[in-house]
Amino acid sequence: MPNPELAARIRTEILTRPHHYNPTAWLGGITLLDPDTAPHDADPLCRTTLCVAGYAAHFTGHTLEVINDPSDSHGSRATQTFAYKPGSEPLPVWVVAQRVLDLTDIDAGWLFAACTKASTALAALGQLADGVPRIDWDAIPQ
Repeated sequence: MPNPELAARIRTEILTRPHHYNPTAWLGGITLLDPDTAPHDADPLCRTTLCVAGYAAHFTGHTLEVINDPSDSHGSRATQTFAYKPGSEPLPVWVVAQRVLDLTDIDAGWLFAACTKASTALAALGQLADGVPRIDWDAIPQ
């Protein structure tokens, strides 16, 4: 069953501080966000942004860190955001977020997608906050 309290907290944060929400970046503006630091306090110019998955990990006490992977055989480097608690192995932020929100693969895929509009994410978070077992995507205007 999804975590309605966490969904409600994320929804409230996005509604209260929309300039810190960016669905295209798990964590943007900085490369490290400790769990005790609010996104709006992390950077004096207020460029720090989080997506739904970033908020879910951050609000459950995870440190978020942007890490550049080593270059592949073509010289390309990938940047990924990981979430971890002291003594735990860093995991991709979306994996942690899916677990703490207790979402299905389909719901996590839609909710965490970079192309998901803010209004859609807010509606989905509203459903989760209301205690639904799964997001009814057909009920959300796209």
